Amino acid sequence: MVDPKLNTFLTLVEEKTTVRCAEALHLSQPAVTQHIRALEAEYGVKLFAKEGRRLTLTEAGARFYRLARRLPALEAQLRQALAAGEAAPLHFGVTRSIGEGLMPRLAPALLDALPRRTLQMRLQNTRTLLEELEKGEIEFALIEGNASHRRYCCRPFYTARFSALGSPSGPWAACKTLEGLCAAPLLLREAGSGSREILESALAARDLSPEDFAACHVFESVPVLLELAAAGRGVTFAYEVAAAPLLESGRLARLAQGDFSITRPFAFVTLPDSPFERQEQYLFERIRDLCRGL
Repeated sequence: MVDPKLNTFLTLVEEKTTVRCAEALHLSQPAVTQHIRALEAEYGVKLFAKEGRRLTLTEAGARFYRLARRLPALEAQLRQALAAGEAAPLHFGVTRSIGEGLMPRLAPALLDALPRRTLQMRLQNTRTLLEELEKGEIEFALIEGNASHRRYCCRPFYTARFSALGSPSGPWAACKTLEGLCAAPLLLREAGSGSREILESALAARDLSPEDFAACHVFESVPVLLELAAAGRGVTFAYEVAAAPLLESGRLARLAQGDFSITRPFAFVTLPDSPFERQEQYLFERIRDLCRGL
């Protein structure tokens, strides 16, 4: 059972004031204050600083929060693992490019490799998955975006090519440069996605941005973006593994090949100091080995 003082701390971080925290937990304000002071004394750190009526986390408090917020979900996972044994559900998340491009081929092999586990996969963008990982809601994430190597344990398991894509018969098919593609509408992923972060970084290196394109349309669905590009409604930038069927059928083509092409690793991401480190290493190795055959 999670220490009630930790639960008070987590609630206070979310509610910002002792009044709202006390109301949420059905405690008195002095009881909330006592819980926080007891934690500070136990761990030898100052967790909060006061700014007017509001409380803000100190640097030590922010570190404490990043670790403590994992405990309720971790406790639930431990109870589930002990109750279900080897058949305990495996919660993990994948970004849309991986989920819609790689997982249709990887999932059957993953089921075969883990016959005693129940898999529960979530499809989210990179930013959301990292938040869920920190909260302990998932055990690992497969992402194509950027993650801090100081904050997360990142192990590359697959290398993918990130390219400009469009209709082979569209008005921008003959464009040879990235700057030339700016005459087309841009079909773009939502903010927070790994693909968008990579594209914006590549554009910035060329002193460009999404606003330099003729128009900018945002869709959260990779298949929708690819279908629109294949229909000649604009250009998109995506991992070729997600576009493989359309590329192989000739409905999509690589654009500005000699001027724009990036290879990036997909990463197996976990939190450091995990109690399930041996299991995570096994899963990483299985997924890496399975991807070699794709």
